[in-house]
Amino acid sequence: MASKPTEMDVVRRTCLDPAWAAATAASLNVDPTARDPTTNAKLNPYLRPTLLAARFQVSDSRTSLPGIYTPACGYNGAIAGVGATVDASGNVIDKGNVAGTFVIEWGGWDSIVLTTYVNSILLQEVLGYDVSYVKLGGTSQTTACMSATSARGQCTPTHFNPEVWSAVRIAALNVFANATTRSIIGYWGRSGHYTLTANVAQALQGPALVNGNLTRAASPDFWREYVIDDDLIAFYSVDKHNRTAIASALNCPDGTMGCLHGCSKSYACTLNEARGKTCIMVALMGYDYDQGYLQAFASNNNVPAYFCFLGDPGLQNYVVDTMARNSTITFYHWEPDRFHFDHAGKFARINWPLPDPAIVATNTGGFGELGYGQRTTNPVNVDFPQQNLLKFYSNVLRSDSYLTHFLDKVQLTQLDINNMLQMLSDKNKDSTVAHPAFDAACAWVKANYATWQSWVDPLPLCSIQTHVNFTITGCSNISRQVSFVWTQPDPTNASQPYICDGGITALPVPLRTSRSCAWLTANPYVWLPWTLAPPVCDPSFFAYTISPCTTTATRLVNFAWLMPSTSNSSASAECINGMPLPSNTVIQCDFVPYNSTIAMAITVIAIAVVIGLLVLMALIIHYRNRPIIKRSQWPLLLTMLSGGVFLCVYVLMGAGPPSYITCGGRPVVVSLGYTLVFGSLFVKSLRVYLVFNNKSMKRVKISLWDITKVLLAILGIDMGDNISSLPLKNLLVTLVGIVVVWLLVDFPAPTSFSSPATEFVGTVDHVACHSSNFIFTTLSIFWKCVVTFGGVFIAYRIRHADSDFQESIWIFASCCIVFVGGLLMMALSYVATLFPPASYTFQSIWVLLLTVCPQAIIMCLMIGPKFMRLSAVAPVENDKPNDGSSIMKPSNRTKAGGFFKSKARAPSHDPVTTLHEEDEREDGPNTSQPVAAGAGASGGWVSTNISASSTTGQSNGRAASMTSAVASK
Repeated sequence: MASKPTEMDVVRRTCLDPAWAAATAASLNVDPTARDPTTNAKLNPYLRPTLLAARFQVSDSRTSLPGIYTPACGYNGAIAGVGATVDASGNVIDKGNVAGTFVIEWGGWDSIVLTTYVNSILLQEVLGYDVSYVKLGGTSQTTACMSATSARGQCTPTHFNPEVWSAVRIAALNVFANATTRSIIGYWGRSGHYTLTANVAQALQGPALVNGNLTRAASPDFWREYVIDDDLIAFYSVDKHNRTAIASALNCPDGTMGCLHGCSKSYACTLNEARGKTCIMVALMGYDYDQGYLQAFASNNNVPAYFCFLGDPGLQNYVVDTMARNSTITFYHWEPDRFHFDHAGKFARINWPLPDPAIVATNTGGFGELGYGQRTTNPVNVDFPQQNLLKFYSNVLRSDSYLTHFLDKVQLTQLDINNMLQMLSDKNKDSTVAHPAFDAACAWVKANYATWQSWVDPLPLCSIQTHVNFTITGCSNISRQVSFVWTQPDPTNASQPYICDGGITALPVPLRTSRSCAWLTANPYVWLPWTLAPPVCDPSFFAYTISPCTTTATRLVNFAWLMPSTSNSSASAECINGMPLPSNTVIQCDFVPYNSTIAMAITVIAIAVVIGLLVLMALIIHYRNRPIIKRSQWPLLLTMLSGGVFLCVYVLMGAGPPSYITCGGRPVVVSLGYTLVFGSLFVKSLRVYLVFNNKSMKRVKISLWDITKVLLAILGIDMGDNISSLPLKNLLVTLVGIVVVWLLVDFPAPTSFSSPATEFVGTVDHVACHSSNFIFTTLSIFWKCVVTFGGVFIAYRIRHADSDFQESIWIFASCCIVFVGGLLMMALSYVATLFPPASYTFQSIWVLLLTVCPQAIIMCLMIGPKFMRLSAVAPVENDKPNDGSSIMKPSNRTKAGGFFKSKARAPSHDPVTTLHEEDEREDGPNTSQPVAAGAGASGGWVSTNISASSTTGQSNGRAASMTSAVASK
């Protein structure tokens, strides 16, 4: 089937051509490109050729619904969207695109067609909205179609009706009035009862009229003549017309509005016909045109009349035909309408009683309620009122102020509509004019720029935030580039905006920036102003790099602009003024590198101390069988020295970056070292204490293994060994070490974190061994304090024992050094904030010089005299008695003086308590005898049997028993 565009599509955007724009500018002597110097907006933004494409869309979801404008939902009219096509008969084949367009209701009379075209020309060619057209059967459904909630509005959504005759339709329009906004269109409209001007002139002749049969001059343009003058009624007699030929029941079905065969009549006509008289004929179009109004006021004023319905074109054709036949007729019509301009001066309005608003309001819209030719119950008896014609638009458009401001302002005067009707009449007489109604409306628009340009609001000022789109490229490069395009460029010139005017008149140049793509996307309102003026420099425009640790345990901080100027690297290419580039600076490392001078110096010292300790350990092992070394419990001397080695290892592990090995290893080795040193001193003293404090002097075996288990228990609590308790207390417990639990539960893993730098404005990344809880450190320190002060207490209790067996003075000295060193470190930590290199240095010095080295010195002072006496002590053959005890010669050397001086004690005849490192001999329970022997001056060993009377010696009996016990080894 052949199709063609609808008339609306043929004329779409064809009115305001470039010739009009140039001619209008010349006639007004204005420059279409002139701009306001303050806002950059065009002074005459709409003095331009037609817009070639839509600027805006109407936001109404109803126009996108499926099934709209179809018989399925109840619509049987025509719809012409953008791109609609029709067949040769004008039937719609394709309704085109309606979604997003401005939908105007299309009427069937000339004035609404002209007004519709004026609005659509301005809407499409000036404002920039596509327009669709919907033809409705009548304006009584206007508000229903504009309502977003009504069924009609869902099926046949419309937005605007430019001309509504509301007087006789007000009740129907009020149903959905709240969904619309109404205002006057500007010109008025009025229906009326007309006759031919020629008929009036003839009737005024009276008897002089040839074949007029008038006995007097009559005025057919006044209603009362039709009541009192039978001659005038006969002059307009219905019998002059072939009612059967001209009237049709299609225009007024039988039984509707009192019709029969397409005509109805007044009760006065019924009475006239009963008296053998005739009636006048009133020609009308359809029964629903000002429904029942004319019939009612003619009947209520006792005018005998037939009301015959000829249809819309039929009436006008018949009136023209009657004029051609020089016959008489009265008919219904309205103004403004082209029919009156096509036949200017040919029609005279019949004057009925002036319209009283109170009476007009009583119109029921009915007629023939009681039957054909009977009285009417519609009380109206006055002429048609003159009414200001209204325009309606849907409140759905309220969200678009640019559009609604135009609809509120548009207004045509009576002269405007008359001029267009006259032009339409003239163009209709020219067969070469294809679209006379559009041409007439376009001619008015072109001629009245000064009128309509004030109806259109200026476009919003262009802003980069609202009217410019940007594209970010180079996200994987050092810098990013932001390119700009208008959100909607002018179809004729892509460099110009289409939906805004003024403000920024040109696209920004591409912006190069150091900011990340994510930041640019998230913060457009921050950087978009940079396209107009560079930002002020702040720390976000430069960056710094921090070098690895150097041999001086420092890191160099270098500052540089993120985007330096190509001509001057000290200046930024993306900002101006503000903060200058900071100078480079130096910060301390988080750790001391292995190759730093400090680390190497401390390493040398630690290794030297380790070597010294190993030498001491070698000497002890070499001379372990000498009595003086045996009496000092040489295995415990070795554990004490090995503790010093572990402390040196702790110092050696302090250098270098934190790692899982160093973070986990340092707590282990420092705990081992400290506990081995002070735990060994503690158990050495404890063994002596258990002998010298044995008041019952009963024989008790306390071997080295027994006392070693105490040391292992101390280590177990601190480190995590599973140790059974000493049988001395008959308790069996499993000790879980503090350090092991710490490492398992809250391993001090190397952790990265950032903190504000003190040397410059910025942050520095750090790596440190981190535990989430301080409880394990606190428990470990607490346990070491328990061991330390326990050793001090035991040392105090055995202060009077022989110096070969106790080292009380050295234990006190060691604890004092550790205590003083700890106080110094604590004071430093609270008084000053130490950088990691300084902290490492002080910790290492504290461990080496205040812990290991003093301990080593004390060990040398403790063990040195024993080595010096090795050559002075000559072992002798032991004459071991059957009871397993041994005797040594009394010692004549001087005891330590002062607080730690050994005190003489009275000889004891009680059994001797000995410390065995071997199993006791099977000599029976009575083999232990009181011993009164002391250490010989020469340190030699003397073995002999002891008699019951040899119970007195120069040394304390318990010292003698200690000597005997150690000698037995």
